[in-house]
Amino acid sequence: MDMKNIKILPLIILLILTTLSEAQNFALLDSVINSSISKKAFPGAAIAVGSKNAIIYKKAYGNYTYDKASTAVTTQSMFDMASVTKAFSTNFCLMKLVDENKIDINKKVCEYIPAFGQNGKEDVRVIDLLIHESGLQAYYTPKEGQSRQSIIDSIMALPLSYKTNSDMIYSCLNFVTTMLVVEAASGERMYKFYKDNFTDPLEMKSTMYVPTPDCVDQCVTTFTHLKGIVHDPLARGLEGLSGNAGLFSSVEDLSKLCILLLNKGMYNGKRYLKAETIEYFSKKYSDRTTRAIGFDTRSNDGTASSGKLFSPGSYGHLGYTGTSIWIDPVKEIFVVFLTNRVYPDDTASIKRIRPKVHDAVIKSLREKK
Repeated sequence: MDMKNIKILPLIILLILTTLSEAQNFALLDSVINSSISKKAFPGAAIAVGSKNAIIYKKAYGNYTYDKASTAVTTQSMFDMASVTKAFSTNFCLMKLVDENKIDINKKVCEYIPAFGQNGKEDVRVIDLLIHESGLQAYYTPKEGQSRQSIIDSIMALPLSYKTNSDMIYSCLNFVTTMLVVEAASGERMYKFYKDNFTDPLEMKSTMYVPTPDCVDQCVTTFTHLKGIVHDPLARGLEGLSGNAGLFSSVEDLSKLCILLLNKGMYNGKRYLKAETIEYFSKKYSDRTTRAIGFDTRSNDGTASSGKLFSPGSYGHLGYTGTSIWIDPVKEIFVVFLTNRVYPDDTASIKRIRPKVHDAVIKSLREKK
């Protein structure tokens, strides 16, 4: 045998053994996800588990649909992120503008968007949108053929449905409005601001709004007729460019944002956000709810989607289509778990699966040590 090959052989053996060991360590996690696919909770999934330094484990499971001949999911497959858009796109843009002193979240929304200041909404602050205590109703369903501008005008004209800060009603309208605040403060469309400040410099090539024709095949199917088209009707009415939903991304790309957060705004030696901004936005805002500023935090009543083993103070967000990101700043780990549970008819639930997945991650990491 050639001496050069003899020298390379031990490295190949080490790589194989490391891969086998890693697979064995995460066997419980794989079992939970594969079992869920077999029970038709979702046809496909991808997961990335990581630390502040790197991805520790990533894997793809299943296919784009229940047809075994359909495209196999990969760790670069693009999932419809649904409401994860709120926390990991809209909120990132907002934090960046706070860092640049272009937005003060304690100011009134109408100082940025004058059209918002009508029908009792004159005193609503930007922070009230971010903690879902604005008083806006939960949702607005566009009429057939309604234009983007007409939808925005309709939302701006809505009266409050409850007194601001008297309750917490999770509302997609809060983040459509937040998007408009971002656009007013930045002077450009939010999708472009996000691209310029995050996805381009971080080389997140599988992350975008309104996937380009060459990326549609990379997009995991939601409804049978929706592939590369946002599932949420409001975001779809807003031409796929919305603050409440519309982002498509992969576990590998989203891991970069998680590593950035765990490193207090730094990624590969470059600062993207200030440490104090991330700390302020990611902490539970008050004892009234679990909401942080633009994020959600782990509930301590046993119902947390992040399971029983994530630390108090963990934060993240869920997406209706079956997506989620949870970050544990104490253990310094993150989990990006993406599925297309709405395929084919939006009847499957993964409420009981999410905690099992996250518990399996923590148990697997303990075994890995």
